Amino acid sequence: MHLLAHRGHHTNLPENTMEAFASALTLGFEGIETDVRLTRDQHLVLFHNRVLGNGIAVAELTRAELQSAVGYPVPTLEEALDAFPSALWNIEIKVVAAQADSIAVLKRYQHNRRLLVTSFRHDIVQACAHELSVDCGMLVAHRPVSINSLAHAALPEPRLRTIVWDFEIVDVQQLEMANSIGFKNVVYGAHTQDEHELCAHFGLHGLITDHPEFIDLPHRGLHSQTKH
Repeated sequence: MHLLAHRGHHTNLPENTMEAFASALTLGFEGIETDVRLTRDQHLVLFHNRVLGNGIAVAELTRAELQSAVGYPVPTLEEALDAFPSALWNIEIKVVAAQADSIAVLKRYQHNRRLLVTSFRHDIVQACAHELSVDCGMLVAHRPVSINSLAHAALPEPRLRTIVWDFEIVDVQQLEMANSIGFKNVVYGAHTQDEHELCAHFGLHGLITDHPEFIDLPHRGLHSQTKH
């Protein structure tokens, strides 16, 4: 099971920062889940929230204005991929506005990085699966009536064979059904030790977590060096 740090290891660091990514990899995480948005001046920044605490949307700010507002450096997609070339990267594209530029960047890295591109916008990951030679996945925060409703749209794209489930709606029967028709299962959103132990028994392909204290990280420090 691949273990990915949700927005890096951010217990004592701002999430989705170079420091949080480095900390996660030093702890022994195999990879990082991070979020891509587009700023007003067309930077693909790694930032989760759509709107800041002051009510201003990230899309309305330049990268410099965003960094000034949050008080720390906000990395770009390219900077992170350059800095940590051995990590497994789960790139979640948050908005359609970031789709084309993200695909253009990822095309330059698709043959020398390990990448999983995901989105709650399944039309985005369909486009990525069509244009890129990387694994793509559908983020799901609801339990579908039938797994076929997810699989039907994905089947024409052989790269789109991963479902990323919210722990809140995980259904073992649907996990097994997804596996039986050729899909990999990844889960995010487990928050307690018991929930993490359940995930360990689900036969998952990957787990995205904020809680290194609840998982076994046997290869600490494996990816700690960065490339400059």
